[in-house]
Amino acid sequence: MLMGQWINFLIKASIVTVDSWQPTPIPTQIEQDDLKRLITSASEFVKDKNFTPDLDWIQPLAKAEYAIWQNTVQDLSDNELINIIKLLTTLETQHNWDLGEKSPVIAVFKTYKKKSGLNRELVQWVKANSDNQYLPFGPLI
Repeated sequence: MLMGQWINFLIKASIVTVDSWQPTPIPTQIEQDDLKRLITSASEFVKDKNFTPDLDWIQPLAKAEYAIWQNTVQDLSDNELINIIKLLTTLETQHNWDLGEKSPVIAVFKTYKKKSGLNRELVQWVKANSDNQYLPFGPLI
């Protein structure tokens, strides 16, 4: 009887359920509520803070296209832009998003640069805190 119980256990233990993976859709716009949440999170940004609870809604935004990011952030203040750049740079690096030349940091940085000029301190910060060779300027060609 003991052998029969062991066999039943093995049979039950070997049954594996598999969830189907559904890719997260790429946003076609960034909603104002999401932008407000992003601004709030960025304003509270501390490099060592655990942003894991926020990843569910931030990470899909990071995949929005360049033009969507530029249109969304064009009216933000310099401080809001800088905070978002730092937050997205850190999240991309800490969570290995590997966005390369499609990183939203590039679009937000270019918006900032167009409004306020080159901020060498910010450039140095981004380069020191990222492994992405394209940040903050984007591809050279």
